[in-house]
Amino acid sequence: MAQLFSLGCIRVFMIRKLKTTAKFVIILFVMTIVCSIGWAFVAGELYDCTDPGFIDFLSPGDWVHGWPGHPVATVEKIVHGRSMSEPDTIRHGWTVAGLWCLWFLFVGVSFVISFFLSRKTWLSSSTMQPNQSPEPTAVGAGRSAVAVHAASRRWLSFFR
Repeated sequence: MAQLFSLGCIRVFMIRKLKTTAKFVIILFVMTIVCSIGWAFVAGELYDCTDPGFIDFLSPGDWVHGWPGHPVATVEKIVHGRSMSEPDTIRHGWTVAGLWCLWFLFVGVSFVISFFLSRKTWLSSSTMQPNQSPEPTAVGAGRSAVAVHAASRRWLSFFR
């Protein structure tokens, strides 16, 4: 009997860890989208690459390019839409190392937010009491079973 109890505890523990991990991955994905949008604003204000990539946040380090005879220019105001024969520009006071630090800050904040939100209980069990009313719902008879199934505690318990 004790062995069955311990296997049940292990199962509950593994399910909780799996839910937490799944929530972490989902939140991290959303944070990546948010950071990509935020980085687009950063790119517009801090640097300009004449041959940009698709999503600059997802291709770190490929922000500005310099090569012999074609160094990265430091400017007071960033101008976009220039010719590829012109050098890439970065705002005065910023460096590629500074952009890296800012990128790591974005990534670090994303991981911290994802970690804390994945461990938070989103829906408490006190708010998940089943409907005790004997009255039918306002939803049609065909949709009522689907609505009850979709709102069952098992489906919503994912967010605990």
